[in-house]
Amino acid sequence: MPVEVTYRSGGLDCAADLYLPADLQAGERRPGLVLGHGFSLVKAMLAAQAECFCAAGFVVMAIDYRSFGLSAGEPRGQLFPMNLAEDYRNAMSWLQQRPEVDGARIGIWGASFAGALVSYVAALDRRVGATVAVVPVTDGYGWLRLLRSEGKWSELLTALEADRARRHAGEASARIPVCGPEGTLCGIPSEPAIVEFFAQAKQLFPTWRDSITLESLEKILEFSPLAFVDRISPRPYLIISTAGHDVVHPAHTVADLYARAREPKRLEFLPFSQLGLYAEPGLSTANNLACAFFVERLGPLPG
Repeated sequence: MPVEVTYRSGGLDCAADLYLPADLQAGERRPGLVLGHGFSLVKAMLAAQAECFCAAGFVVMAIDYRSFGLSAGEPRGQLFPMNLAEDYRNAMSWLQQRPEVDGARIGIWGASFAGALVSYVAALDRRVGATVAVVPVTDGYGWLRLLRSEGKWSELLTALEADRARRHAGEASARIPVCGPEGTLCGIPSEPAIVEFFAQAKQLFPTWRDSITLESLEKILEFSPLAFVDRISPRPYLIISTAGHDVVHPAHTVADLYARAREPKRLEFLPFSQLGLYAEPGLSTANNLACAFFVERLGPLPG
């Protein structure tokens, strides 16, 4: 079972679950991994990944970003990519200070929007020894545009302009749902299966809230890991993604991210659709690939 801990980021107390290997010996130092959740989600949803990596011998830290889950931060649901990237980096700093962790062997993992975050963080922070991005978002502008028709894209830009005027007048940013049917003003307008995925998250994970600030989308438009990913080299980078139908992380966008990265790099397209890596058998397939990569790049481990 994980131990709930806090780390400081942006002057706030952020929550994390710390997983320690069962065979960890007194005085031993293991490689450490920082895991972050996808778009608006919470650390409780990372249990399967954390348990897989911990069972392999890693010290694992699964984080809630500021203003999400159990972490502090107001307004709630303020999804500013640069802040979330800082939360990753500050979690790394916290993990490096743990007596159980070899601070020279740190890896990071993220899926979907967190796949974008780890790609960006690894490009800027040479402490990252190995990076795994699962079904990564690649470019904030391109991603938000891809999810909308021409008319709905224009409506979003108009709403963002009105929200900026509102904030300039001293009012709070408007709030929007995280996900909704195609054509609605929300973070991810999408197909019924994606909408249902978030509806189930609301039932299964009590700390999750279906609400973000509209200003968050303005900040996402400014965020582009695609422009930085080439800087990860010479540290190793693995992308795991879907080869099937995926409107949220289309294969061509993932291939563009991979093409922009430099060696050493690896891309694994798995035969699943857009939600296939969040449930079995795709979940274990992706987790095992990531785990083997971390062992190869951050090992050796005991046993």
